[in-house]
Amino acid sequence: MRDPGDCTARNRGTFQPRNWVLVVVSLWFLQGCAAVALHPPEGPEDPVMVALLDHGHHSSLVLPAEAPDAWLRYSYGDWAFYVERRTNPLMGFAGLFLPTKGALGRQVLTGPELADAAEHQLRVPLEEWFPLVVTHERAAALREELEGIWQAGYDERAESSAWDMAFVEHPEAYTLRNNSNRMVARWLMALDVEVSRAPILSNWQVDSP
Repeated sequence: MRDPGDCTARNRGTFQPRNWVLVVVSLWFLQGCAAVALHPPEGPEDPVMVALLDHGHHSSLVLPAEAPDAWLRYSYGDWAFYVERRTNPLMGFAGLFLPTKGALGRQVLTGPELADAAEHQLRVPLEEWFPLVVTHERAAALREELEGIWQAGYDERAESSAWDMAFVEHPEAYTLRNNSNRMVARWLMALDVEVSRAPILSNWQVDSP
């Protein structure tokens, strides 16, 4: 007969709550490893090209600017990581599970060809880029929304030579459930691009419309 006071014996063979947490988190990340399918709109009126950029761990989105031969690249992320360059593991863990200050990054690309601009004017790694054709109206509306956030924080913007972008505070806090890839997925949905599920990691595939 086991001694009721023997905690080791009593807990042997039981499944602790913390183990359930590890299992759930592990399954969530495993799901995040699967590719997120994108379905661009079919036959959009007044079409324009935008681009989803896959940087390996995070994503950004390029929209046409109002001026000809110019493009605006937007990214979203954790302010401490992108702007303050606090990249230690503790800060990274906090950014995953605790709401932290969000940052909206903006970079101006120039040139008549988006592919050439994306290839030669980025300081961050570019693993893959996905051109998408959407309606001009939706692209312009999303650009105006993001430019509104940009202009609201313009006077307090932070320039980053490491990312070759300028950052302003985003009104939404950054968490694992609201990271750069999920924000880009929301921007894509605003462009009438169907997104198969909310992403965790940057792993995309584009299905033909």
